[in-house]
Amino acid sequence: MEDLRAVSNDNDDMGNRSIVFTVVGSPKLGKLVKKQEDNSTASVTSFTQSMVDESVIIYEQNGPEFLGWRATDSFSFTLSSPPASLEAQIFKIDISYENTSPEHRTLLLANTGAIVTEGDRILIDKSKLDASNLIAKLPESQRQSYEVWYQVKSLPQHGVIIVGERNLTKEKPNFSQFILNKFGITYVHDNSETTNDSFIFDAWLNLKSKPAQRPADDSEVVEESFNITVKPVNDQPPVLKTKAPSLMVVQGDMAVLGPDNLNVVDLDNPPEDIKYTVISKPNNGFLAMEGSLNESILAFTQADINSEKLYFVQDGSPFSGVFYFSVTDGEHRPVYKLFNLEVTEITISLINNTDLVLKQGQTSVVITDQHLAAQTNGKNTTIHYRVTGPPSHGKLLINNEEVTLFDQSDLQSGRLFYHMINLTSSHDRFEFTAFTSESNLTEQVVSITVAALIHLGEGVRIPNGITVKLRKDVLNATELAVLSGSDPHFEILSPPKHGKLVKVMFDMDGMSQPVTSFSFQDVEQGRVAIEENANLTEVQQLNDSFVFVLKADNVQPARGEFLFTIVPYDTTLGQVVLTQSPVPTNRSALSNQTTVTVVPLHTLSNSVTPTHRPHKTMPKVKGRHRWADHNRNRTHTPNTIGPNTTSGKRDLPHRITPVRVESLPRPASDPLLIILPLLACLLLIIILVVLILVFRHRREKRAQPALIQNRSSNMVPASPYLGQPERSLTVPSVIVTPLTPSCPGSPVLDRLHERALVPMISPHESSLLLCSWNNLDPETAQHCRATNPTLRDNQYWV
Repeated sequence: MEDLRAVSNDNDDMGNRSIVFTVVGSPKLGKLVKKQEDNSTASVTSFTQSMVDESVIIYEQNGPEFLGWRATDSFSFTLSSPPASLEAQIFKIDISYENTSPEHRTLLLANTGAIVTEGDRILIDKSKLDASNLIAKLPESQRQSYEVWYQVKSLPQHGVIIVGERNLTKEKPNFSQFILNKFGITYVHDNSETTNDSFIFDAWLNLKSKPAQRPADDSEVVEESFNITVKPVNDQPPVLKTKAPSLMVVQGDMAVLGPDNLNVVDLDNPPEDIKYTVISKPNNGFLAMEGSLNESILAFTQADINSEKLYFVQDGSPFSGVFYFSVTDGEHRPVYKLFNLEVTEITISLINNTDLVLKQGQTSVVITDQHLAAQTNGKNTTIHYRVTGPPSHGKLLINNEEVTLFDQSDLQSGRLFYHMINLTSSHDRFEFTAFTSESNLTEQVVSITVAALIHLGEGVRIPNGITVKLRKDVLNATELAVLSGSDPHFEILSPPKHGKLVKVMFDMDGMSQPVTSFSFQDVEQGRVAIEENANLTEVQQLNDSFVFVLKADNVQPARGEFLFTIVPYDTTLGQVVLTQSPVPTNRSALSNQTTVTVVPLHTLSNSVTPTHRPHKTMPKVKGRHRWADHNRNRTHTPNTIGPNTTSGKRDLPHRITPVRVESLPRPASDPLLIILPLLACLLLIIILVVLILVFRHRREKRAQPALIQNRSSNMVPASPYLGQPERSLTVPSVIVTPLTPSCPGSPVLDRLHERALVPMISPHESSLLLCSWNNLDPETAQHCRATNPTLRDNQYWV
């Protein structure tokens, strides 16, 4: 479009107006062509502006005759866009050395390459290499002052270049066009078994008056490669590279006979020229070519073998065989060899046969090709399975129907199920035979195992030499307890190798006794512990475990194993923390990690002076569970700690060592679980205070009338300010219940003093307390009236 463009003043915005170019004078040195959709070209004599815009109109120079460094061409054309038209115009085309066509791949006048016979020599003259056209780009007045020079940048690998009487080297790689024109240069092949060679050179213009030197400006240099084709000489016989020609084929099958089985190499001939002849046919089949596998052949080439077109068809006999052949390149004596044909039996092998795992509490599980899969080397790849020994505690189902025959497609589609009926066993099995129409595999077994529904702690570390409780964090059967509605029960099949499991008896001051079984409730209540007594003198830790059977109501029993590591117990440390990962320091990390603390039940104890109280370390108290754990926080502590007689200081008791291990992550606690109990406690306190105030107010209100009545006889004149009577300050204000009459100094008074009922009453007041007008004899009554005449009958003032 930048080279040729025509417009019309009548063109609309949609470009519907077409402008047509008609060629009236064709170019002399080339032609105009149109590029087709398949990248081919076709000559044109007219075209449109839209074709020019799409870059499909091309000028193609005819070549290959030499036109000089530069040449020009042109064509004339007229334009029309009815009803308008334009008179003839001329389009000029410049042709230079830089324009090369696919047929003329060099920028030089000649760079044809050369053909040389293996081990021979060839003369390279100006008919094969000529760069004199480079001078044409100079003005004619300067052309006589320049000449063309060459510099070989990459020497040939399989020969040498001779200029005059010397070989071209990296130190002296130059020669001129004058040498080429007058004497030529010679290429000598090194007689190696090669078919081609080449050298790369630079060509440039150099002043005759100056030494030859390559210009620093690369734009003034033309770089090309001179290619040399080597005609091989058949002087080497074919060489058999395969040490033991052989082929393994399955009985009754066919197999490709490739270069790995038979390979002959001839450096002087291509694979097509290496020919084989079968002298003695195979006795257990025949050779055939691809596309005609039913026809036996007796001749083939190495090219047929390399392209994997040659087959051996086995006739079904169970024995191996051979065939005898010769190979030659047509020039040398043939090579004779035996080819072995080994026949293998058709077999079926299991590629997957893993235990089928049934979760405790479930009764059905799907059997897929991940559990059971087979393969065969025979032609018939459809594998069937026949159940020869059905399961003892269940049955195999497809579409809810019991089956004894299924195939590989049933396993791949997941249609086969195992359904357990009898829930008394923790395992099951069934036997089967895998077979095809050609072979079978008998007495195979699929094992079915019930996996315990329990969460076991991972990476648990148990201190050596002390008793450590096994908490719910490391033996968690809560899910099974909820599923079965019962208390799961552990039966120990194999105790720890380096210790024992014990049951803690809290009603016997923390005493323990070995156990072979325990319940999950015992675990939750902290009644189950482990005692490890391993020899750790030469090692830092030991692995140990115990195997158990987990049982619960209405579910199958299941076998499980708890793995842990025994580590030394350091008595010099107040706390031993063993963990697999660093303790997180931020709140978000703490919310996503659960740490399990395993607390030792017993510690070594010493005597202690009576003035010191033993130190107790209480474990963290966890929330109550559904079996109402009341003894969970009991901790056995030593009774006494003895003084240290050598240092004057008392020995500290061996302290309880919590061991931190990792458990499964669980979500962070809800803040409402903390806030709501606090609010409930606050509300209860407020209600309690209000009730106490109301009770005291009512009690005072009931006691007020009796108090006013008793005070009425001891009232002093009313106050002019308050308008209420005031009692005498000399009269006691305590009202007591009438007692059995007695006299001063009587045994009744003595008993009151003994019981501290009237500890603060003077002897005079005590006599008044026990006096009564109605119940005393006349002498005593007279004495009481004389002592305090203000008293009335049945009133006793203290």
